[in-house]
Amino acid sequence: MSMALCFSFISALVLLIALVFQWNVIDALTPFLGVPLLGLAWFPVMLSAVLAVAHAYRNRSKGAYAFAPLIVTICTLLVAFFVPFTRLWLYANFHLNLSAREQVVAKVKSGTFRPNVAHSAKLIALPKNSGLSMGGDEIIVEGSSSNPYVFFFTFRGILDNYSGFLWVPDGGKPEQFRDAGELGTEIEPFGGNWYFIGHR
Repeated sequence: MSMALCFSFISALVLLIALVFQWNVIDALTPFLGVPLLGLAWFPVMLSAVLAVAHAYRNRSKGAYAFAPLIVTICTLLVAFFVPFTRLWLYANFHLNLSAREQVVAKVKSGTFRPNVAHSAKLIALPKNSGLSMGGDEIIVEGSSSNPYVFFFTFRGILDNYSGFLWVPDGGKPEQFRDAGELGTEIEPFGGNWYFIGHR
């Protein structure tokens, strides 16, 4: 295997892994560090594209072998641009954590979990490293204590940008939660009482 082909495979693997786990990286490092670091994952692919073109030109007499690194790079770019990694991650996150999140909702409704964050009467800090609400393992609780709105973060951004999964009480509407009714807020049903909320 040529160096150009090997580098194309390695750079492709680095980028695709970064895209699959991008929201976990951003959560772990904060958007200030996570986004630039993820941007760096694109650099090897761009470099491999240049090397692949040079390899194809130098080895043009060898037929299809000459274009192998270029084909790998092109396929990588197509996958990176057209596969909805964020959407797939959201669906996986929702279904893998659904049971645990519903247990949290039940504990909020029963009064087992109550607001316990000093600076906000609407925040509940979950057990450390629960992995159920990103950006600090805190959830937002609004409304009646017996039938509340419960929000789990998937992204806790800068200023008022955020997204996550909202449990809506029976008879309630997702637009009635916090600022979800504002123009431009994304609201998507996820089945049952669950909705995805994206606020920018």
